[in-house]
Amino acid sequence: MNIAIFNDFLFPFVQMLLLIALAPLVSGIIKKTKALLQNRRGADLLQDYYDLRKWWKKKTIITPYTGFVFMLAPFMYLLSTMLAAFLLPNMMSNMNFGDIFVFVGLLAIGRFFMALSSFDAASAFGGMGGSREVYVATCVEPVMLLAVLTAILKSGSTSIYTMALNNGTQINVAVLLACIAFFILLLAENGRIPVDNPDTHLELTMIHECMLLEYSGRLLAVIHLASMIKNMLFIVLFSLIFLPMAIPLAIKVIITAMGIAVMESLNNKMRLFKVRAYLLATGGLLLLAIVAQ
Repeated sequence: MNIAIFNDFLFPFVQMLLLIALAPLVSGIIKKTKALLQNRRGADLLQDYYDLRKWWKKKTIITPYTGFVFMLAPFMYLLSTMLAAFLLPNMMSNMNFGDIFVFVGLLAIGRFFMALSSFDAASAFGGMGGSREVYVATCVEPVMLLAVLTAILKSGSTSIYTMALNNGTQINVAVLLACIAFFILLLAENGRIPVDNPDTHLELTMIHECMLLEYSGRLLAVIHLASMIKNMLFIVLFSLIFLPMAIPLAIKVIITAMGIAVMESLNNKMRLFKVRAYLLATGGLLLLAIVAQ
């Protein structure tokens, strides 16, 4: 009995480590696909691994104007994504206790600490990025709860495992609207085009990257790794619950990653105050999906 309980906790832990290890690769697939769509050669698929190693070897420089929140935030961000990865359903274990509200709440905690650290850094640009992040979060979170509600109504449970089991291959209006809406939320939650541009380095237009201007060295490596894990988690969640395709999860993840690259290649970053209308329209799609169910 003790061995069985140990295995039930071991498999989710192994899955968490696997998701962490593969997160930079998925990020590399997105970047490589974007480069090919833009007729460029692009960086190697493993470039994000090289970047993480480079940042980890660099010295961390901290200004005397920062407090303990600045040091704590990267690790809280990483911890929240790791715990969320642990909650994803595991087909090899009986301990499928992941609740969708806990999953979303954990990722919101990481965002909160990162926004708080940007204000703690005593930097004008960092504070600007933090305020923009909070503004986007207030628009995203209510719509995210609507997306969660559509999945709960479909499965009759808040368990991610049960939601994944109820994700069939039948395509109807409700499934299609929920799939499109959550894909848009995936882009917004991870600071991708059209809500934010993860590749820009212009302070006046950055949101997520603007909060990281005061970070360097190992702290910067921790933040970027956490961001890659968060991106990976939303892609996996989208593939498990909202993408109605009877194919292996790994193929779904690759297709979703390529879809993100196509979306970013076809669109430009929108103005900040248009994000509200953009996400309001997404909420409208989810309401229609709820009615259609």
